[in-house]
Amino acid sequence: MGLWSSIKKAAKKVWRAVKSVARVIVRIVITIINRLTLGLPDLLLGFLAWPPKRLRLHVVIVSVKSSNPDGGESLVPVVPEHDVEVVIENTKRIYKKLFNVNIRSYSKSFIEILPEEPPKEVLDFTCGIQSEFGIAGEYFANHLAGWNAIPISLTFPITVFVVRELLEGPSGCSMAVLGEYVVIDEQGLKEDKMIALPHEIGHTCGLWHSGTATNLMHNGPPADENVKWFQKNILRSSRHVQWW
Repeated sequence: MGLWSSIKKAAKKVWRAVKSVARVIVRIVITIINRLTLGLPDLLLGFLAWPPKRLRLHVVIVSVKSSNPDGGESLVPVVPEHDVEVVIENTKRIYKKLFNVNIRSYSKSFIEILPEEPPKEVLDFTCGIQSEFGIAGEYFANHLAGWNAIPISLTFPITVFVVRELLEGPSGCSMAVLGEYVVIDEQGLKEDKMIALPHEIGHTCGLWHSGTATNLMHNGPPADENVKWFQKNILRSSRHVQWW
């Protein structure tokens, strides 16, 4: 690699990190403003779980190259669309039951299948804050629903990226309250009681792990469909959960 190529590569890496920091700062500001304005009633009285609120969801399934019988290649979704639809319906049921929050699609339909193969850092994703500042974080930022460098929707939808595999442990992860997206793989979609997606959406809405084994936010089995009163306050006051 020549000197000029090394300089360009380093500059691109720095610029990617700068954009990531800017995104995080914007999210922090929006979160604080929302909690102290539109979210304040629920921050105080969300345990009443009334009236119903809405959360917009957009699910992106990435594609991967697959060999054809004739020797050629084609792009196919990493997970069948039907499998994702089942998990979405279960997530809708859980959020209505626990928080009186109706999950709606951000677009005409919940699911979008990307027609190109993503970078390997996305296809086989490693959870962690460092990923937000790298190639994967940039890719996710470019495919977020409701964002174009800055928010373009006051509903602040959550985007779910379904990838081929999550490496080094969990089958679902998020950037927690600072994030706009969830990353999950096929194992996460299919694991016991299909809790992983509702669990990660909870993190994105500000919930942290619970020490109660049957709580939705318990870190690992046997998480279940239960939450505490203050978790309702936190989730319903999130910027992702609105009246409209």
